[in-house]
Amino acid sequence: MVGLGNAISDGYLVVYFPHLLVHPELHWQGIGRRIIQTLLEHYSEFHQKILVADQHATGFYHALGFSRAGKTEAMWIYQGTDY
Repeated sequence: MVGLGNAISDGYLVVYFPHLLVHPELHWQGIGRRIIQTLLEHYSEFHQKILVADQHATGFYHALGFSRAGKTEAMWIYQGTDY
């Protein structure tokens, strides 16, 4: 497998793209761009298309037509804790 992307939707109005993964050795070959374009085409009639991007990937998504929602910042991820 060279890459994958997935979507979660309500089937009509909102779609969320939680994952886009491309094998590190295959970055910069247009694979991620094609995966996102395919997802956007499939969900083209949906009112909202949402994703959460790593801070380092925001330029990639901006180039594909996504924009920051308000003053949002990259989300934090739970890494576990020692209680």
